[in-house]
Amino acid sequence: MRILNVVLVTLTAISLSACTVPGWMPRGDADPGEILLPGKSTTLLFFTNVANFDSEVGLEASAQYKLTITRLSNWVDSSIETNEKNQDLDQYGFADSLMPLAAMALLKRSRDHNWFELMLLQANYKGSSLRGISDLNFDEASGSYNFVATCDGKLSLSVNDSHGFYGNNSGFASISLSRVN
Repeated sequence: MRILNVVLVTLTAISLSACTVPGWMPRGDADPGEILLPGKSTTLLFFTNVANFDSEVGLEASAQYKLTITRLSNWVDSSIETNEKNQDLDQYGFADSLMPLAAMALLKRSRDHNWFELMLLQANYKGSSLRGISDLNFDEASGSYNFVATCDGKLSLSVNDSHGFYGNNSGFASISLSRVN
């Protein structure tokens, strides 16, 4: 019991000292990336074990974009292969209740999103641009997610996990990113 208390106190101290977990994430460089022009698209090969997947694609503030995700393999977080509905993991991830140690939720990048949820970030933006796929508008007809860029800057992708634990993830996807306007 004493060990559990020490672990919880340590996790709490780390969490509180960071103010917000996204603040732990390294900021991107000042390079704006290659700007995606209106009507153009690009395909990104995304791997879930990469903590900060740099797309090298620059987004422009207030421009509309569309993401289409095609999983090319099963997504697995350590030994967790299915979500709370017993379905294969996908871009929506899984609920905190499936994590073996509840206190780990304090360390995930975004406490407001599921574990392993696909996250979008414009890392060189000084404010908060971190969004989960569940925050985007889903168009059932096209199977795409629509969003408006928060700011100018490169797009980074990751799954919502604890920093330092990406090595136990597996899975990849082809993600088509298009600029609508």
